[in-house]
Amino acid sequence: MPLIHVTSNISLSDAEKSNALRTLSQTIAELLGKPERVVMTLWSSAKMTMGGTDAPAAFLELRGVRMPADDTARLSKELSERLSLTAEIRADRIFINFVDIEGKNWGWDGKVLS
Repeated sequence: MPLIHVTSNISLSDAEKSNALRTLSQTIAELLGKPERVVMTLWSSAKMTMGGTDAPAAFLELRGVRMPADDTARLSKELSERLSLTAEIRADRIFINFVDIEGKNWGWDGKVLS
């Protein structure tokens, strides 16, 4: 049950945000071997700087149960590339945080995933 939360300082139309989120949803499902029906995506807009400038930047947080700790390099590369293509944010201006959640602390469909 992965969740990817994108926070960015770029101005996108709702259609552009939806396109970026659909792309990330498909990417997460593919890379983690999960059905896309259990992937959630979220976009937040915020004032932010990176390297002292307010040029386009993004912070991604990928949360899920049993996240593959040994595969974060591949995930980082793929997520950065896909977000760069869909939202025109350079990969070197994207931070990604991977968070592995214990199943007992993650609810879905009225249950917890212990």
